[in-house]
Order: sequence, then structure tokens, then C-alpha cells
Amino acid sequence: MNQTKSQFNLQTVSYPFLALAAATAFFYFASPVVIPLVIALSLAYVLAPLVSLLKRFKIPHIIAVFIVVVFALVVLFWVAYFLFAQANSFLNDFPKYYNGLSNLLSDLKQELISRGILSPTEENLNIEFLELKNFSGVTNYMIKGISSIFTFFFGGILVAFLTFFILADQEVIKSKLIRAFGKKKKQVTENILIEINQQIKGFIVIKFSITIVLSAIYTVGFLIIGVNYAYIWGPLAGILNLVPYIGPIVGLFPPLIVAAIQFKSFMPVLWVVILYEVVQIIEGNFVTPRLVGERVNLSPLAVIVAAMYWTWLWGAIGIILAIPITATIKVICDHIDSLKPIGILIGGKREVQEIE
Repeated sequence: MNQTKSQFNLQTVSYPFLALAAATAFFYFASPVVIPLVIALSLAYVLAPLVSLLKRFKIPHIIAVFIVVVFALVVLFWVAYFLFAQANSFLNDFPKYYNGLSNLLSDLKQELISRGILSPTEENLNIEFLELKNFSGVTNYMIKGISSIFTFFFGGILVAFLTFFILADQEVIKSKLIRAFGKKKKQVTENILIEINQQIKGFIVIKFSITIVLSAIYTVGFLIIGVNYAYIWGPLAGILNLVPYIGPIVGLFPPLIVAAIQFKSFMPVLWVVILYEVVQIIEGNFVTPRLVGERVNLSPLAVIVAAMYWTWLWGAIGIILAIPITATIKVICDHIDSLKPIGILIGGKREVQEIE
């Protein structure tokens, strides 16, 4: 009896770890296929409301999908072209800003020495090496990245096709998934799909909308202050806001450094900080909690670990998709007995309340 109980406990503990190891191997080696598919699914969630809107005007489903996907492609490529032009302009001015940062740090060092805060013989702040006299090496390195632009272009076309077929066949895909697991598990499969749809669809659409609004607010704010390349820093800050906890902090530094070098004055830098922090406080404490609420039932620790895990697997795209993917995995784990321990471990407050 004791031996059977011991074996049962060992199996209960080992199954989740075996499942995690198998999933890690699959997501790592299948990333060239899985990443475009996950991005396409996310875009399908974002574009689905537009398809539904067009269908209200009696437009056939397939034509509505085609119009929405083409419209999204035109907008995305126009934005990408505009941002690329801005980034290219910034790249040409990069030596000026880099050397400006070096001069700024030199002035700061001299100010600290004059106030007696830093010793003149202090070696820890030797920043002369920062001066960038020859930019050719950096330029050559950046030019090597042109090939990645073509990779990105063809990857975008692939994602567009996947998004189109997912939107066109969404009802068929749902029916096939339900039938694939058999009639006995039909209800369980339906419950999983409904719960995934409720948690992920709302989360992705809301976060996408918040990202667009934040990008616009930051861009307009930086333009009013007069920060150079506001069209880069605004969208960058909005996108970095998708990164849990760390992103909103990192997004402040580029416009802050550029403003400090550009104006060489305290007030414009202060206005950049005030703008950024006010928007972050409103978004982080009022807007997102009210709109998202407990739509995604994940603990803060699980969010951080998931961000680290998916970044390790997939890089930058992994940290953006970490929360939707982890929330989907949690829903699946909650409906499979052998995987329920994983769902409980990564769950949020509702898991604790249910246990109590």
C-alpha cells in the first residue's frame, strides 16, 4: 500500500516536469514554425473585431477577411517604412549623440570634482574612452543587418498568409479541434477553447490598443517638448510597455539621454521624466487594471519567470508573447488532471481563494 502511494506521488510530481521538458524542447526546435504561427494567432485576435464589423454591413466573410488583412498590411508596411527612415536618420546622427554623451559625462565628472564629491585622481569614472572618433566600424556592422530586413519582409508575408487563413477558417478550425479529441472529450475541449478565447482575446486586443494609444501619447508629448526623433522614442516606449515590469523603466532612457544631449538644460529633461511618469502612473494604476482586471489569472512571479523563460527560448518576440502563451498553457493545464499542479503553481489570486 505504501509502495503504491509512493509511486503515485512520484508520478504526480514527475509528470509536470516531463511535460515542461518536452514542451521546452518542442518550442525551441520548432521555433521557426511556431513563432510565425503564434504571431499570426495574436494578429487574428486583434483583427477579428474588424472582420466582424465589416460583416455587419453584409460583406461576405472571406471578402471581409481579405479587406482587413490587406488594410493591416498597408498600415504596417507604411509605419515600418516611416520608422526605418527615422532610424536611418538617427543612425547618421549617432556619432554626434554618442560624443555628446561622452562630453556630458565629462562635464558631470568635472562638476563633481569641483564640488569635492569626486577626487581628481579618481579612476573609476574615466570616460575618455567613450569618445567615438571613427564611426565606420559601427556603420559596417549596421549594414550587415540589411539581410535581416529581407528576412523580416518575407517573414511578414508568411505571417500575413497565416493570419488570413486563420481568420478565414476560424469556425472550421474550432470545429476540427473539438472533433479531433473525440466525442467523449467534446465538452472538455469546448470549455478549454471558450476559456482561452475569453482570457486571451480580451487581453491581446486591450494590450494592443493600449500600446497604440501610449505610442501616440508619448510621440505627441516628445514632439511638444522638442525631443529629436520623437517618432522613434514614442513607439519604442509604447512597445516596451508590453514587457512586464522592466519595459516601462527601459523605455524612459532613450528619450531622456537624447534630451539631455540635445538641450544641455535641466528643464526639458525634467519635462520628459514628468510626461513619461504621469502616463505610466495613469496606465499602470488605472487604465490597464480596469480594462484587463483578472482576465489573465497569473501570479506576478509566474509572469516574471515566464518572461525570462520565453525570452531565453525566442528572444525579443518571446518576452512580448510571454503572457498570452503562458495564460493559454495555464488554461490547458487546468483541464488536464496530470498537469493541474502546473496550473496551480502559475495561477493568481483565484487559485489561492479556491484552495482556501
